[in-house]
Parts: sequence; structure tokens; C-alpha cells
Amino acid sequence: MSIRGMTFRCTVLCLLAGAPLLAEDTGKPVAPVDSAKVDEAVAKGAAWLMTLVKEGFPPFEFGQSEFTGLTYNELVLYALLHAGVPRNDPAVINLVRSTRATPLTRTYGASLRALVFEKFDAALLRADLLQCAQFLLDNQGKNGYWGYSKEIPLPALPSVNLGSVKAAVPGPAGPVRKVVVARRSWGEQSDNCNTQYALVGLAACMASGISPPTDTFPLAEKWLTACQNDDGGWGYMARAAPGKDSEASYGSMTAACISSLSLCLRARNKDPLKDARVQKGIAWLGKKLTFDTNPGRPGWQYDWYVAIERAGAFSGTPTFGERDWYAEGSAWLVAHQQGDGSWSVGEKPFVLRNTCMALLFLRNASRSCADRLKQSGP
Repeated sequence: MSIRGMTFRCTVLCLLAGAPLLAEDTGKPVAPVDSAKVDEAVAKGAAWLMTLVKEGFPPFEFGQSEFTGLTYNELVLYALLHAGVPRNDPAVINLVRSTRATPLTRTYGASLRALVFEKFDAALLRADLLQCAQFLLDNQGKNGYWGYSKEIPLPALPSVNLGSVKAAVPGPAGPVRKVVVARRSWGEQSDNCNTQYALVGLAACMASGISPPTDTFPLAEKWLTACQNDDGGWGYMARAAPGKDSEASYGSMTAACISSLSLCLRARNKDPLKDARVQKGIAWLGKKLTFDTNPGRPGWQYDWYVAIERAGAFSGTPTFGERDWYAEGSAWLVAHQQGDGSWSVGEKPFVLRNTCMALLFLRNASRSCADRLKQSGP
């Protein structure tokens, strides 16, 4: 499976030439990872996922489907499409059909659905993307950030001819038709993780020409500024204070908030890398970057990898400090893939989830959305 057509970083090219990286904890050289090894890892991971698609997904863990509104459909589809599985593969078409038939109920599901459908065919599934944008907009809290969201009334989706889909996405027939979605309600505030997903989902909608009203991003930016810690990082929900250890800066939330703040700035045609808040966050990641654990908050290790990838892609930086996050992360993931093509160990629902996230990192999934967002203009 070819990696051709993707943008690679200069350090990856250096790796191909044999220049070693230094592991963050030991100072020992990291084995070089070339594009062929990444391709092989992605192909094996995608084959493992396709086996589960055909066998049937395992039960969702801990009632998470009800809690987050996320089904396996969105996450698996997103990973398979980025892994290079053709759009017209019958398994992909069935997953798209099943996803369209499932109502939007929570932030995570709506956001991933927007990312999937923008990747699959934004023109064919424009009505679906309009639904996602409306859902996310109407569930933003008045103070700027998002919670898990609640169901809202949405128009029925039209039928589409999925049987007409070709392997490759057709090029645009002309300029992207732009529309601004009107806000109809406000949602409830909650946390920076839901906020990250909501803003990334809205970015996918915007790449398709579907934008929220102008107050959406300034509200989110104000919140993200208010809860940034003095050390440059972010916690889960609010600014750290004495006795609030849960709000101390940690890896996945710092990376998540960098991507969120970067999207808010890009919506105002500002370069995130020239922003002092983003610079402080990136400096925090440069000091703490590790792939063995989620720094500052053990657990959710593969969510951490996705957050790293989003932070790098949407801010536009190939490095955190002196650290090339993609080269180091790819080396780690290739070295830690299981023999059957999956990533991590344990209960199958977790392995499925983590495998999808590993594939999204290896394919630098957010870069394609960031590029299309830039091309679509404000």
C-alpha cells in the first residue's frame, strides 16, 4: 500500500538516509523507519480491521457507545479510508450506509462522522455534513466549550446512490459551495476533550464549505486561553489551582488544546505558530514528549498519539521543540505492532480502538483535513 502522495517531514527523509533519532528516555538511537515499513505496518493493521468488520465488532466497553454516541463505524471507517482501502469496497460501503442510518447523539460521534464523510466524499454526503455541523454548533456552551452533547432535531437525510461510488474521490466540479449554518440553541459546557473533537469536526465541515457563525471560534478561543496553565500546558476542564491536581497539565489534553486553539486562530486567518499561547504549549510538549505513556496522566495512551498528530497538523509544526513527533511516533508504533497487525493488548474493544488510532497517526490523518481546510479558505 503506497504512502505516495502524502507529505513527509524532512526528518523522515533523514531517517531514510540512515540518520538515527535519539530515544527520549534512554538517549539510545531509535531504529530508522522507512516508508516501506510504515506501509507494511499500515497494510497489516488495515487487514486486521477488515477481518473484524467481516466477523462483526465486539461489544462496546463500559457502555461507552451510550456515553459518547460513538459507534465503531466512524472510527473504523476513518482508519480504513486513511489506510488506503478503496471507497467502493463493499465493507466500506456497508459501514457508510450503517453510519448514515444511526442518529447523531453525542459530540464524539458527530465529529468523527464529519471527518469520515469529508474524507469519503464531501459532495455526495453534503447533507450529512450539514447535519454534523448543525449538531455541533447547537451543542456549544455559551462559555465556548463543549460537553458530550444532547440530541437535537435534525432534518432527515436524503437517499444517496452509494453504488455509484468509485475507488477514488472525484475532483471538485467547481468552487466549493459555501454556506453558514445558523445557531439554533446552546449546549452545556464540559471539558477540553469534547471541545477538541467538536472543533476538529467543524474543521472537516469547513473544508467542505460548511461554516459555523463567526462567534463560534472566538468563544472557544476565550475559554482555551482562560484554562491554559502557567507552565504552558492544559488539564481536562479548567485552569490548575491549589488542590486541583486533576487540572494539572498532561500530554493528551495539552496536545488537544493546541489543535483546538490552532483551529480557532486559523478561522481568523492567523498563523498558530506565531501565537504565544500555542508556542508555550508546543514548548511543554517538547519537554514532555514520550511514546511509552501519556505524560502526566498514565492511560489513554493511543488517544495521546492521535492528539499529538492533530496538534502537529493543525498548528503546522513538524517538531515540538527539537523533537520530530512524527518520526519518533512512527518508529515507536512500527516497533510495537502485534504479530496479527493490531496494536496494544487486552480486551478486543480496546485493541480495536487503539489499532484505529495507531493507523491514523501513521497516516498523519489530520494533515489532509488541514490542507483541504486551507485550500477552502475562510
